[in-house]
Amino acid sequence: MESVPYSYEDFTWVPSLSYRLCGYEILDTGRTRRQMLIQLYHWVCVGSHVCCVLFMIRRIIEWDTIGTDISLIIRYATLVTYVINSDTKYGTSQQKGAFKRLNSKLSALFPKSTQARIDHRVNEFYWPRPLLMLIVVYFGSSAMVVLGPLLQSGYIYLMEKRFPFMHCYPYYIFDPQQDPLWYYFLIYVLEWMHSTLMVISNMSTDLWLVCFEVQICMHFDYMARSLESYQPHWTHDSADRKFISDLVDTHVQLLDLQDDLNGIFGGSLLLSLLTTSGVFCTVAVYTQIQGLNLEGITYVIFMMTATSQVYLVCYYGELVRILSRNITHAAYNHNWSDATPAYKKFLLIIITRAQRPAELSAMGYLPVSLDTFKQVGKEQSQDEALTTVLFKS
Repeated sequence: MESVPYSYEDFTWVPSLSYRLCGYEILDTGRTRRQMLIQLYHWVCVGSHVCCVLFMIRRIIEWDTIGTDISLIIRYATLVTYVINSDTKYGTSQQKGAFKRLNSKLSALFPKSTQARIDHRVNEFYWPRPLLMLIVVYFGSSAMVVLGPLLQSGYIYLMEKRFPFMHCYPYYIFDPQQDPLWYYFLIYVLEWMHSTLMVISNMSTDLWLVCFEVQICMHFDYMARSLESYQPHWTHDSADRKFISDLVDTHVQLLDLQDDLNGIFGGSLLLSLLTTSGVFCTVAVYTQIQGLNLEGITYVIFMMTATSQVYLVCYYGELVRILSRNITHAAYNHNWSDATPAYKKFLLIIITRAQRPAELSAMGYLPVSLDTFKQVGKEQSQDEALTTVLFKS
């Protein structure tokens, strides 16, 4: 028995829920008391993030608390890069009007009837289970990065009967001999909220990108399959021309939607790809210095999930390029020889436009594809090797 096809709301549920974890709602649904409380929670996260970033800048300017500690310098380098990356993606998510317009266009294009959804193979393009597991692992490993110091402090207390008051970020300096206990809990709450906003912004913006890109991929795939299987003939020229003209209009609409998507996410994509290698490099070196303790292991898991996140975006960038290019093959492979000259002219328009496939682009400077992921991985390996050699020497 075939499963019931998913609706458009089923696709947007994942990124919407992800952003709600920090109280943020891109597609505003109203002003209920519950939503106002959630929004208040979001602004608490934003305030904590601003507070932590200001303290981070202060520590860097002072430099006395960093000194020549190589491990601490690497931590700061990782945090600064990650903050810039996350804040850029959070800034991208503030384009609520652009998000809503693109979401509305894709929702209107989504097949309405059950049979149409089956024909579009909606369920095949739904969020795959490995991707959902990746999201859970990403948030789990990110939470462990913050909770790790508290768990280590608890373990040390059980083993050695002393509580070291460890916490995640080096922005705040806590002295248990001078500072009150509530200050330690305040630090941990600020760090938790700060981390929540960064981690969720970093992942959720990419999930919205994937959500929109999947819709475009689905329509390109359906368009190519419909064209390849169509049987035009001069005896029903009117129906043929209606079919091909609708296809031309859909093709133009999909290319415009891809341009809209690139306009929204292009800036964050470019900065993300430029900074990702640096984050991987510093995290890898820091993990080598820390060794296989709880903190080192959580950083390794975090780096693996972050790598998968980059691969995810690059994969769908590759997919939209392949599926849009398949339209050219479909136009050539289908039985066009029995069609009228008017039909062939429409077909030529599609072939001409499909010569330049749709692509996920980082502000027009860099096409995002699996080749891009290979390049990022290559730069990561080179940077890591160079940094390790420098520190060893």
